Amino acid sequence: MKTILIFLILFLTQSDLFSQTEDSAFIDIMKTEFEAFQKKDPTVWTKYADKDAVFTGLDNNFKTKNQIMEEMKNASDIFNSGKETYDNVITKIFGDTAILSCLTTFTFTSSDGNRKSLKFKFTRVHIKVGTVWKLVYHSAIPI
Repeated sequence: MKTILIFLILFLTQSDLFSQTEDSAFIDIMKTEFEAFQKKDPTVWTKYADKDAVFTGLDNNFKTKNQIMEEMKNASDIFNSGKETYDNVITKIFGDTAILSCLTTFTFTSSDGNRKSLKFKFTRVHIKVGTVWKLVYHSAIPI
């Protein structure tokens, strides 16, 4: 009986059933990024982005981590009324590299008081540094 109990404890602690899934870990990083825009404070988010991370977005220009941090600090007030949802999340992990693709919907209240939604296709690449996944590439394509 003691052997079965030890086996059961080991199984449950090692099982994915009772631990955070990789998808949710990457979604948590995206949520942290969105919150940084809402709070105009990139402090918490910075630990999840590699110092050499590259970003592309609506303007199709490449941006650095430092440029994104400045955008967070000067974010539009629409983020205060905003919400981001993530659907059709696909995560593929290759050793210490992870690729995530998802549909993201950003819903906010515009300056004229109307609720609006924008949809994007996100592609993100992360590398694992120690035990932490770090964002190295982010692309947001409007759809």
